[in-house]
Amino acid sequence: MAAVKGVKIEGLEELRETLEKTMPREAKNILRRTTLKIASTVRNEVRKKAPVDTGNLRRSIKSKRDRGTPTNITASVYVDKSGGRSGSGYHWHLVEFGARGGKMPAQPFVVPTVESFRPKADEMYRKEFGVQFEKEMQKRAKKR
Repeated sequence: MAAVKGVKIEGLEELRETLEKTMPREAKNILRRTTLKIASTVRNEVRKKAPVDTGNLRRSIKSKRDRGTPTNITASVYVDKSGGRSGSGYHWHLVEFGARGGKMPAQPFVVPTVESFRPKADEMYRKEFGVQFEKEMQKRAKKR
């Protein structure tokens, strides 16, 4: 495959067409890395806002790339409840929403963080996609 030279992309439709025609496998990898990077950014913010007692809850907040489908690329931020080496986050929902009877007041940290990212999601995706696209182009150029 020859290196792509002189490609001018005006908008999202042109970008989609370029990716589909010139490099479909690379496009999927770019989208995977972009989605995971955004999930990792959200994970880091959720960790920062998590209340600290022993630190187990913060260490239990993780991100991962999901399997997805051929047309849908996904990544998740989750709390590992296994109690393994990183500690256990089995009680995250009690911290987030509180416990019945007022014995444990709610200290929301997940929902407010996710809601603060919603308005910025499109811009974050565009910016990170550009970064990952440039990396892929550099990698292709180095192979040639």
